[in-house]
Amino acid sequence: MNNELRDNTIVYFTLPTVLLILVTSLGGLFYESTYARETPAWVAQAIGQDIIDLVLIIPVLLISALLVGAGKRSAFFVWLGAMTYTAYTFVIYSFGVHFNTLFLIYCWTLGLAVYAILTLTVKVTPAAVKRWFDETRHEHLTSFFVLTAGVIFYLMWLKEDLPAMISNEAPASLRAMGLLTNPIHVLDLSIILPGFVITSILLLKKHAFGYLFAPVLLVFATLMDITIAALVVVMEMRGINNSVTVAVLFALFALVCLTVLAVFLRHMRKPVI
Repeated sequence: MNNELRDNTIVYFTLPTVLLILVTSLGGLFYESTYARETPAWVAQAIGQDIIDLVLIIPVLLISALLVGAGKRSAFFVWLGAMTYTAYTFVIYSFGVHFNTLFLIYCWTLGLAVYAILTLTVKVTPAAVKRWFDETRHEHLTSFFVLTAGVIFYLMWLKEDLPAMISNEAPASLRAMGLLTNPIHVLDLSIILPGFVITSILLLKKHAFGYLFAPVLLVFATLMDITIAALVVVMEMRGINNSVTVAVLFALFALVCLTVLAVFLRHMRKPVI
């Protein structure tokens, strides 16, 4: 029996988090004063993020939380990936958006997401997660894909940042957003993308943390790719130069991430009742 999943802890964290995300999304979408001090490019991205939070992240968090409470193991990874995505995006809200009436909501959402991740990771230990899988199988495909995704995005950001560093000028995208630094690049280059590389190695070595973080990062990547595709579409609709081709490519990459995740989760053992 999945005793580690059969309680209401995850629901207690999810419901207030979802409520705060709802307030943030509606506030950003329906009150112009929320992003009144942002540049047009940054407003477009913020609006796109609010839409994704409302129509995708909230349902994913709620449905996965209910399934986890019912003992569904695969839903645990979906929930943890979505909550990680929430923490990531609300770091950006908290540090990348000018101070506004939603500031405390940003902070509370970030705090709830972080404490939810820590609590459930301690409760459902990596060692327990590893036992959910058939350890006789080699996860070369998942390991290689996670590594490749991390390296590709790292090189994408370096391609933009390194020339700007050499010339000692802010990248064009950063100037368009009107920020001191790009919080997305900060999070990715320092934490997220190295995490992809480390997780790939751990999974290849059949380490418990590899089994825990690989599906979580695949869920995170899927949600992030969908978000980027949506942001590009919103920017295009608002007349900000961008390419719909980029949106299509990220949508396709999201589909690939989801496929790799599905293949990986097929190797889970059936719970003993």
